[in-house]
Amino acid sequence: MPRDPSADGALVARLAAGDDAACAELVQRYARPATLFAAQLLGDRDDAEDVVQAAFVLAVERAADLDSTRPFGPWLFAVVRRLALKRHARQARRRALWRRWRGDDDARTASAEAAVEAASDLALVRRELRGLAAMQRACFELVVMRDVAVDDVAAMYDISASTVRQHVFRARQALRARLEPLIGGLPARFTDAPAER
Repeated sequence: MPRDPSADGALVARLAAGDDAACAELVQRYARPATLFAAQLLGDRDDAEDVVQAAFVLAVERAADLDSTRPFGPWLFAVVRRLALKRHARQARRRALWRRWRGDDDARTASAEAAVEAASDLALVRRELRGLAAMQRACFELVVMRDVAVDDVAAMYDISASTVRQHVFRARQALRARLEPLIGGLPARFTDAPAER
């Protein structure tokens, strides 16, 4: 079920007035989907939590400047996206420097990890997920695997809810086609259509 934007507006107005309870309610509403979104962008839960915390700090600092007539979620998700992408770029630069300094050790470690990962059906599903188009994978992971509301995913990526549903549908079709010959298909949890929330 979509959130009521006017309720968000009232909370933002209360937050601007210094109401800690309003801040707590906004955190309760948006912390989980924002953290899942950041984790998807960064690949690390701890980094994701740091990014979401920074986004909420920014929301508190800028509460007086926020438009209380507009939904809070899309604004927060846009901030999370920008902060996560900046953090990801910074980490990529550090990894590149580390690889240059360390040489081939990373390649040996990666091949050992790949051998362990290939041992389970879950690893196979993950590998097939990586083969999906980026938006199909992102929408599938959030809606199906993480149980994030379709409307929240739409706000995260600034697309329509029907587009999110279409990405999930296509991801299911692709995964079913790839995995059917290997492990007999996907578990029912992944093949059933999501309930409207």
